[in-house]
Amino acid sequence: MLMATHGPAMAQSKLSNAQLDQLTAPVALYPDALLSQVLMAATYPADVAAAAQWSKANPSLSGDAATKAVARQTWDPSVQSLAAFPSVLDMMGRQPQWVQSVGDAFLAQPNDVMDSVQRLRVQAQNAGTLKTTEQQKVVTQTTGGTTIVQIEPANPQVVYVPTYNPTTVYGTWAYPAYPPAYYPPPPGSVFATALVTGIGFGLGVAAVDAMWGGFNWNNHDVNINVNRYNNINVNQRLDVNRANVNWQHNPANRGNVPYNNAAVRGRYDQQRQSGLASRQQGMQPGQRVGAAGGGVQRQPSQRDQARERAAQSFEGRTGQSIPGHAGHAGGAAERSRPGAAGGGVQNPRPAGAELQRADQAQARDRARNANRDSALRDAGNGDRVRQQTQHAATLQREAPHVRPAGFHQNGGGRQGGGLGGGGEHFGHGRR
Repeated sequence: MLMATHGPAMAQSKLSNAQLDQLTAPVALYPDALLSQVLMAATYPADVAAAAQWSKANPSLSGDAATKAVARQTWDPSVQSLAAFPSVLDMMGRQPQWVQSVGDAFLAQPNDVMDSVQRLRVQAQNAGTLKTTEQQKVVTQTTGGTTIVQIEPANPQVVYVPTYNPTTVYGTWAYPAYPPAYYPPPPGSVFATALVTGIGFGLGVAAVDAMWGGFNWNNHDVNINVNRYNNINVNQRLDVNRANVNWQHNPANRGNVPYNNAAVRGRYDQQRQSGLASRQQGMQPGQRVGAAGGGVQRQPSQRDQARERAAQSFEGRTGQSIPGHAGHAGGAAERSRPGAAGGGVQNPRPAGAELQRADQAQARDRARNANRDSALRDAGNGDRVRQQTQHAATLQREAPHVRPAGFHQNGGGRQGGGLGGGGEHFGHGRR
């Protein structure tokens, strides 16, 4: 029986193919766009933890509607996009150690991570488990001896998140010393017992603009569809005259989770710490997206954004409006109400007493943000994470017919036997 091994997030200078395949196995069969956004988001572990909590508290929201609902959060846009997929955030929220390990590997060895995904997809095809279905379209291209396997939604308007057991879906695992990480759905989910060797799917998710990521597999690039990105990120638009740009990690959005790889830490940590200080002061750091050496820098959308949030908080608690604020930049609920834009009578500026109350509310909000950052400070590493993952492992063991597997950090992998067969089982579960 394969047992989960939980320890600190991997901090090695370079991971082997066996270790990379172990890490990517749980998500390698996701649709390309969703997978690209999972990899981007994993480089922001603290934001992922916060988004998972939000998704758990808002179980009725998914798809583009959920992504729009979190537009005012300070999370990185890649993390905001995953609000469309509650089942994905649920898994990532329960496995903070895996999230940080995948994200750090993607920053340190992006080409190797993408090659790992392709290696596993070919293996699943050979095992007979990865194929075109009503939910997904699998396209295989071979150029110059290199095989590229792409996975796309069968219906561009609906995305199905696959659920599978990595210990069986790839056939006989090639690295017995590094069994694939397996994080099954929570106890009570139909997938915990329905899957044996195949791929199952939950309910379809109406996500179009939220799926703005993608891969250029031949060039090892992660792309952003600018039109879709701007449609869903109306407050953080990309001001570029191109259909696609290459993704670039923004350390200002990394938060309080340090980089485990020394080279990555040398490139990004100073900017990470500056961004963390800005977040703790209630400021919105700019988002940088672009090709290496020619990034596109976007400034914060409004200089008074922090005061605006404080004013809204004051009004929500007291029921009293602050002169000069009503109709200036309404909250998410106000913006979504038909006819809300442009209404109301506005005074030229707040009176002194109201302005003082807004500043006081802003100070309280900054304190709450600082407390939130402190609560997430240990996400992805250390004793706190070990406690979280041990608790997750306990929940997994309660699920029937589940064989969890996790990280094995000792020694090198040895190549094992050939590829086995597989079947297919379709079910229904959380989106």
